[in-house]
Amino acid sequence: MALVLSVEAFAPGDLAFGLTAGLDFMLFLVLSIACFLGLSGMMAAVDAAILSVTHPEVDVLVQRGKWGAHRLSQVKLDLSQSVVVIVIISNTINVLGPVLVSLQAFELRGSEGVAIITAVLTLGTIVFSEIVPKSIGAHYAPFISRISAPAILACRYVLYPFVIVFAGLSKLFTKGDRQIGTEAQVRSLVRIGRLAGHIENDESEMIHRVFVLNDKTAGGIMTPLDRMKVLGRNFTLQQASSQVLDGQHSRYPVFGQTTDEIAGVVLAREILRDARSQPRKSLESIIRPALIVEAETKSDSLIELFREHHAQMAIVQDSGKTVGLVTFADVLSQLIPGTHALNRPVQ
Repeated sequence: MALVLSVEAFAPGDLAFGLTAGLDFMLFLVLSIACFLGLSGMMAAVDAAILSVTHPEVDVLVQRGKWGAHRLSQVKLDLSQSVVVIVIISNTINVLGPVLVSLQAFELRGSEGVAIITAVLTLGTIVFSEIVPKSIGAHYAPFISRISAPAILACRYVLYPFVIVFAGLSKLFTKGDRQIGTEAQVRSLVRIGRLAGHIENDESEMIHRVFVLNDKTAGGIMTPLDRMKVLGRNFTLQQASSQVLDGQHSRYPVFGQTTDEIAGVVLAREILRDARSQPRKSLESIIRPALIVEAETKSDSLIELFREHHAQMAIVQDSGKTVGLVTFADVLSQLIPGTHALNRPVQ
């Protein structure tokens, strides 16, 4: 009789309401878990993207005028503050999320529900809040970081007091600046680009030669004095033309009594032109000022000197002693081997 009364005490409407409430609570729990994993995964993707995107990639985005690129450059400019923002938001989600979900699970199934939810959240966090989103963030770093940059900057202003404190604390353990864009890094980047097929072999070789160019000096690429074809200042045009006809050079250095007494430079075409009408004319009449450089002058500096003085040849001296000559073709051949044959008289 008591059993019958106990069963009859539950009206059909009350039973339906209880089932509906239970299903609604379960659905809310599932949505809470999904929301937590989604937010946590989103922050993990942003974290990976911001840390993975490189300064060259950011610079390319800025040059192309991509939306959010300038804000992304600001984010990367003070990366420590941006990381603090991401860490604060991520840890807030990762701490409060499981607590709120566990409370709901406890109300639904007690301690058994908490144990089940703990296992689900642990597995879900590893897969959907760490592995997958961080892989996506690293792979699509330029896009994700560019899209999220405005929000990160906004959060930096909102959380400014916390950002300043924590960023300052982190800088206590990070003394000095990290070098970015060094010669070794650029060389490595060129090599990676060549292996990936983005840069052709000849382009890669030329870029490497540009860096090597700075390591070479005028003394290292010059024509030594004992191999130089020179003219004397007291020569007549007829005497000079006889030597010019035997040579294949467009310019010749002119010396005085010794090779250390530099008179200047003459053009072969001017000698041959004037020698026909004035063979006894002195060579001094057509001598041009000579560019003189030290043997330790870097090759890249030579290019600037040639451009500045509109010269094609320079006399190389070491402590006031003439040791050789270097031409623009000598420097150019360090970048493009075999260009000596391109050296022709300037019209």
